[in-house]
Amino acid sequence: MKRSLLFCVFSLCVFLLNAQKVPSSHSNAVFTIHNHLDRQPQFPGGMNELSKFLNKNLKWPSKEMDIDVQGKVIIGFVVEKDGRLTNFKIERKLWPEFDKEALRVIRKMPRWKPALLNGKPVRCNYTIPINFTLSD
Repeated sequence: MKRSLLFCVFSLCVFLLNAQKVPSSHSNAVFTIHNHLDRQPQFPGGMNELSKFLNKNLKWPSKEMDIDVQGKVIIGFVVEKDGRLTNFKIERKLWPEFDKEALRVIRKMPRWKPALLNGKPVRCNYTIPINFTLSD
């Protein structure tokens, strides 16, 4: 029986954390990440383009092809004022190879439109769940 791979970007949602201070790795400065925003950060082209990007770039880990592992990896990151993505973190793990693949694809994303607060770009936490599902 041939299994086809179905990548589902399920329930793309934002889980913004309370405003917090995050030390910069480039200096001794402290930056604030906001949670009450005028506009959430956006993938270029919106959610449909984000889904297309993930479906095009996600690959089923070859080592895991013969086992029946399915589920969700949740990746968190910060969208910087200039749209760069930083501070990647696996918030919920599934299986090491799936976790690595989800992180690889998220790191490959282009710059986003940053969040806005009072009309100015601000740093913002963003979380994306990625489902790995097999279908017959």
